[in-house]
Amino acid sequence: MEQFYTQSINEEVISMINQLRADAFRLTRLTGFYLTLLLVIGYSALITKTKSVGGIMADANENVLHHLAHSNWSIIDGIRGLTMSASVLMYVLMGLFVIIIGYEFSQQTYKNTLISGISRFQFILAKYVMLLLTILVNITIYFLTVIVTSLVLNRKLGTSWGHLLQTASITTVTVAFFISIVFSIAILILMLTSSVIISSIFIVIFPLAISMFHVDANWNWLTYVDFFGASNKVAMGTLSPSQFGPYILTCGIILVICIGFSLLAIQEKEL
Repeated sequence: MEQFYTQSINEEVISMINQLRADAFRLTRLTGFYLTLLLVIGYSALITKTKSVGGIMADANENVLHHLAHSNWSIIDGIRGLTMSASVLMYVLMGLFVIIIGYEFSQQTYKNTLISGISRFQFILAKYVMLLLTILVNITIYFLTVIVTSLVLNRKLGTSWGHLLQTASITTVTVAFFISIVFSIAILILMLTSSVIISSIFIVIFPLAISMFHVDANWNWLTYVDFFGASNKVAMGTLSPSQFGPYILTCGIILVICIGFSLLAIQEKEL
């Protein structure tokens, strides 16, 4: 019996890995993937060169903003500036959401994938993992670009290499994970509505709505879903890894709920 369950789990893992490989193969042969990378690199280089910070920053530290606006940037300043501008990446990376999962639902080709033998749970989980990995690649390039561009511009480190790389690494993982959580909600909306347009509109509205309600309604619990606000605090050093607990718990709950309800929703769809 134990051998049977072990074999079953291995087969499920292999099926999901095959789905990830198929998605990666298709993704790397689409012009849209490389266009997204170019936009990410261009956006990063532009902010670094012009020292212009943009994005959704409802609770940004005024002292940090003043420093970034009126000083010669070091490389660590560039990383902070890019983190505070990362909310704009949501709209750039939205194309990946459409490519990886949205297109399959708009063309109904997801049915062919499910008929091929992969379970609905494996399908949903594989799509989320593929989105997470692709986002992580883009965010890594986003922060590598600021370091390379700053070195080309002969800017100072502003800190030690160890601290610089640590900050860049933590911020990269944080931003990528938070964006993937928003996309997991968009996957659920896609499962419920079968509409790429509605799920894409959600991606556009979500950070704006959270920022607006966080400021106007003064609901403290929104702090833990204000993902870009949290990313900004990480970059500015006002949120330490030891304080990540409530954010990780919130993200974990959202992720489990979204994958669970997405599974229920896709089970109702005819093949």
